[in-house]
Amino acid sequence: MNRILDCHIHAYPPEVCADARAWGEAHAEPWFVSCVAPPGKAGIQGWATIDQLLRDMDQAGVEQVVMLGWYWERQETCEWQNQWFLDWHRQHPDRIQAFATVRPASGQRGLDDVRRALDGGLRGIGELFPQVQGFTLRDACFAELVALSVEAGVPFNLHVTDPTLPAGPGVMPTPLADYVQLARDFPAATFILAHWGGGLPFHELMPRVRRHMANIYYDTSASPLLYDKAIFRRVIDLVGADRILFGSDYPLMLYPRESREPGFARFLADVTQAGLTDGELAGVLGGNARKLLRLA
Repeated sequence: MNRILDCHIHAYPPEVCADARAWGEAHAEPWFVSCVAPPGKAGIQGWATIDQLLRDMDQAGVEQVVMLGWYWERQETCEWQNQWFLDWHRQHPDRIQAFATVRPASGQRGLDDVRRALDGGLRGIGELFPQVQGFTLRDACFAELVALSVEAGVPFNLHVTDPTLPAGPGVMPTPLADYVQLARDFPAATFILAHWGGGLPFHELMPRVRRHMANIYYDTSASPLLYDKAIFRRVIDLVGADRILFGSDYPLMLYPRESREPGFARFLADVTQAGLTDGELAGVLGGNARKLLRLA
């Protein structure tokens, strides 16, 4: 039986879940509001307490999750989230892992808080979103964070948008060439590109791209909202199974026409029916992430 590790979820305390729009507006986080509570239409963001998260994990056979930070626009919000994550990890060390979030342009303050979070037991940095958080992948402030990730031996998660998606609420372009250059600029670092890297794996068919990508991993977060489940077989055939990490984006509602409740089971069923071998499944569903995060 596969030991499932979901390497990409999000979690918030009750005061955020109760009224995300009011909380986001009060804390000057407009992009968060536009994503989780878009005006004039029903959103696909679900909400779950930590108790519900653990129940959903048990129901679907998920052994561990990795909580990723939101791409907050204020460093104060990043620091609050890092403290939430530290508290939840300490309460459930065998079930909940987490990455530290940061606003890179905050400089030394952000570096210090990330270091504190990593020293406290968090396992990586991210999910960061340059276009939302006001930095570029070539900024000195970002390079300092990458250097910290290398020093600490932890991976770095970045949001990537498929360039074929139209811009709109919750969608902002992230040029894929930037991430190819990222791999070239920081070969000693390890990066996880969320959401299948926005389709970047398909560009690894070009030898001039692929030869730089050994330090790039792809997570599968939000996959059912973006791609057919055949993407698992297709991408593994292109880049191998070792660089693919199962992530759901829980509690996002991945099948909104079927259910308005968050969960893991439906997506996991799709993955197990995607034509992967037992060995590939074992790696994608947890083995690769455990190795990357140095989890026993």
